[in-house]
Amino acid sequence: MQPSSIKEVSALLNFLYELPNDYTNYPDHVLELIDRYFPFHKLTFIPLNSSFATLNSSNPDTWFNEIRTRGLSEQLLEQYYTRAVDLDPFRARNLPAQLRFRPVIQVEEAFPEKNSRSVRYHSFLRDANVPYQTILNLVYDKVRLGVISIYRSEEEGPLSRDEIWILEELSRFIAQHYMIAISQTSRHLAEELFNSCYQNVDFGAMILDNKRDVVQANDCAQKYCDIIYNALFRECDPLSDESASENLHTVQYVMTQFQERLVTDNEHITIPIDNALFEFRINSFISIDENFSKISLNYLLFIFQSSYISESEKLGYSRIRQKLTDREWEIAKLISQGLTNAKIAEQTFISLNTVKTHIQHIYEKLNVQNRVSLMQLLSEESKSQY
Repeated sequence: MQPSSIKEVSALLNFLYELPNDYTNYPDHVLELIDRYFPFHKLTFIPLNSSFATLNSSNPDTWFNEIRTRGLSEQLLEQYYTRAVDLDPFRARNLPAQLRFRPVIQVEEAFPEKNSRSVRYHSFLRDANVPYQTILNLVYDKVRLGVISIYRSEEEGPLSRDEIWILEELSRFIAQHYMIAISQTSRHLAEELFNSCYQNVDFGAMILDNKRDVVQANDCAQKYCDIIYNALFRECDPLSDESASENLHTVQYVMTQFQERLVTDNEHITIPIDNALFEFRINSFISIDENFSKISLNYLLFIFQSSYISESEKLGYSRIRQKLTDREWEIAKLISQGLTNAKIAEQTFISLNTVKTHIQHIYEKLNVQNRVSLMQLLSEESKSQY
């Protein structure tokens, strides 16, 4: 589909020329430009990933805290929150999977079947005199960045084919520039934060790239990683003196040893050394390459040290614990208390077969043959010093 007039081409070019790459007030600027250059005047912009955004958020539907509007009354917005917010087909949890990455979606397409939810949502739109809703689905490299909704009254009528073409182009332009804005802001904030706040603090801090290689680490992170390396790895896998003296080499070595645990344990692990406890926490942020062709995740990682852990706490942070998943560790503790498989299944709300599978994995990971050997190993570990 192509634009039908020079006017439409001119509007697109003007819009693109003024489209910002700066994150500050980006949604407001975009809505203002759409309103100025195109016949779309009732608008909302809902960012899905914004500012210091993380793409592995546990709740991708927390999107209303930064909503921006143009041309809509406060009364309509209040009705939306009271009547339609849970019905909205364009929310992350409601949008059909086959539409998730389509650039332009009309409300009829988002409700492929007529049901009570679709009837109630259409009723809300009609009562608000905006029966025609279309969204620009802002997608860049399979990442949903935001949703722009365009509403039209009965008098204005539905979108024409030319207008849908225009919206498809707008969606692509806006998503690309929005990703640049988010990326530049988040990367700049991470580096600024690191350089201004983390160099002289009493906890470890480092920046990792998308492959989880260490890019920057403060002095405290290097000190903590030296302690962990000397206590856990030096005897079994000594680094050469030359390698160990290289900047970040020991830090990278320690991070490599615990990468799998950081991924599987919800970005949080604990490492006991003597009577101290080292706690790792990691957060991700969006970045984009210099050619603006590919997005990736970078990471801020923090290491905190507790000066003392009691004897009763040690087993919970032991090297045995580090080898097991949370569920396996829970089952191992229940075995040590003498519970049968049936009782464990009842207490953990999982099937008996699943319990048996977990127990087999525990035996394999800890190199024990039976429950007695496991209980003896746990008993010895609880008495050991780190």
